[in-house]
Amino acid sequence: MNAGATKEGTARYAARFAGKVAVGHFREWNGLRVGSIGFGTYLGAHDESTDDLYREAIVQAVRLGCNHIDTAINYRCMHSEKVVGAALAELFESSGAEREEIIVATKGGYIPFDGSPPANVRSYIRENFIERGLVDEKELAGGSHALSPSFLSAQIEKSLENLGLSHVDIYYLHNPEVHTAAVPSRIFLHRIKKAFELLETRVAEGKIGAYGISSWEAFRVAFDARPYISLEDLVLAAREVGGESHHFTTVQIPFNPAMAEGFALPCQKVGGKTMSSFDAAAALGLDVVTSVPLLQARLLKGFPPFLVTGMATLGSNAERAIQFCRSVPGVTTVLVGMSDPMHVAENMGVAHRKPLSDKELLALFA
Repeated sequence: MNAGATKEGTARYAARFAGKVAVGHFREWNGLRVGSIGFGTYLGAHDESTDDLYREAIVQAVRLGCNHIDTAINYRCMHSEKVVGAALAELFESSGAEREEIIVATKGGYIPFDGSPPANVRSYIRENFIERGLVDEKELAGGSHALSPSFLSAQIEKSLENLGLSHVDIYYLHNPEVHTAAVPSRIFLHRIKKAFELLETRVAEGKIGAYGISSWEAFRVAFDARPYISLEDLVLAAREVGGESHHFTTVQIPFNPAMAEGFALPCQKVGGKTMSSFDAAAALGLDVVTSVPLLQARLLKGFPPFLVTGMATLGSNAERAIQFCRSVPGVTTVLVGMSDPMHVAENMGVAHRKPLSDKELLALFA
């Protein structure tokens, strides 16, 4: 079994869906073929019944054309990583998919709980991370976030164990803007460079394929806001530690009709020119993966009426939200939380429709 997703494997996966999904569903990401609808694993209780629903939903989604699965070590107290691993093992055993066909992403940065929240969080962090030398207490941001190489190295190993894999295709630093509110910019960038050095090493070792930044606020706020991070600075940091062939490839940004800043807000500068985060990512050679297309279900009832009218042929607001997000220029994959197997067929049904053209997208706002 190959270590991770490959060009040949993802092309083979996409080819199996020729004529079954619309043109435009499968796209290029880092030399791989990836579906425009990815699987997110953030929400849900940390219990076995939720695990069972997730496992069934992941298996179903992969069989319907979803080959991008996103998780994080802190999601659901590590339950999410473990259930992704269980679902993949089931798929591989049943010949429902092969490892080379599936893009697996996870994240590190937050101190994770193992199984369930501890009775005393401070004691748990001190005993398991600070006293073991994995985290310097002075570098702990917000009381629960670290970017130190020793911490990230241990987190990567634990994630691989949870997933039952020897390789993840992309490893994100999870919401590093927690540090921008705690330390000056020069110290933050120093921490980022040290983290990138560690990630380049893990790429060389074959444990990760590429790395990125998954952010909630950093790429959706004005230049002078505390959570702000410059994409150009991140790419410069990656070049310093990894050269022109660095492996910083992707940014993950929340995006939906109610949170459109990544596309609409001119909040980044590249070469002195001001532009949106989506445009800056494109100019810097980064792919964009988006999250929360349904705003954690809040858009199901409050979807903008003009978008309902403009996409009346779609059967639900969930479908409209996914179609809107995957059609915006610059978006590679839209991550959709699908903890209930009943929602998988509906969400993946959007893959049977062509993404909106630029003309159709503009017509929604006419």
